[in-house]
Amino acid sequence: MKKLLFAAAGVLALSLPAQDAAARPTIEELQKRAVLDDYEANVLFGYNIVMDSNRYAPRYAGNALRCSSCHLDGGTRPDGFPLFVAGVYPKWRAKNGVRNSLEMRIRDCFLYSLSGVMPPEEAPEVLAVSAYISYLSYGKSIGTPPQGWGVPTLPETGADPDPARGQAVFRRACTLCHGADGAGTAVAPPLWGFQSFNAGSGMNVVPRLAGFIWANMPMGAERSLTHQEALDVAAFLHIQHRPFDPREGRLRKLAEEIYHGLSRLFGARAPAAPTGR
Repeated sequence: MKKLLFAAAGVLALSLPAQDAAARPTIEELQKRAVLDDYEANVLFGYNIVMDSNRYAPRYAGNALRCSSCHLDGGTRPDGFPLFVAGVYPKWRAKNGVRNSLEMRIRDCFLYSLSGVMPPEEAPEVLAVSAYISYLSYGKSIGTPPQGWGVPTLPETGADPDPARGQAVFRRACTLCHGADGAGTAVAPPLWGFQSFNAGSGMNVVPRLAGFIWANMPMGAERSLTHQEALDVAAFLHIQHRPFDPREGRLRKLAEEIYHGLSRLFGARAPAAPTGR
């Protein structure tokens, strides 16, 4: 029943004209209210999950990332995987070969980008993020991708992405925020290793990651890299160690979890992780 109510609220929100959308309460206003109705409470809960996934969705998040690590500015930045996309779902997705509901898409993010556990469709966390996405989608058209959705598709450069060149660009432009070892800092998330997205994440696709890097990085100097530099950095990140794609088998994933546990317990004394490659 809750799912039907949220879906109905989302459809009504998407059908509002732009001027009505502008009149909706801001997140800051919702945070100040002493009393929220059920929909508003779920919007705020969804926002909190997006901004601090490990704190507000700890039973499903599996790494040090948060939704806003990829969906920049809480999912409001065009060309930074914005979340004002409720109107394009349900949508066919080649990754799993089925038409995905918005809730299915959210569940996938927990499994791949947050390298955690796929929550059930009726999980409060899934419904809350769905409510927040519907809230962001107020005034957007239904059935047509909004301007700035996803990330830019970079044009052909005439050269293949090169990890060696990408490493040089990474050292020059990325280490200040992400650290020389890619493990992240207080201001930026880890880019590889156990605390980053897994090999099944959309961010592990070089052209998509390159579009994200070019449009949004380095912070404060966005679009300063050339298209080739963005492709090269994406290729460098692609070859780094990260958690397995969960589609590659439960036994392999279990072995990885055991290794991860040993790493946390013994640190550098843990044996080398099996790569399977």
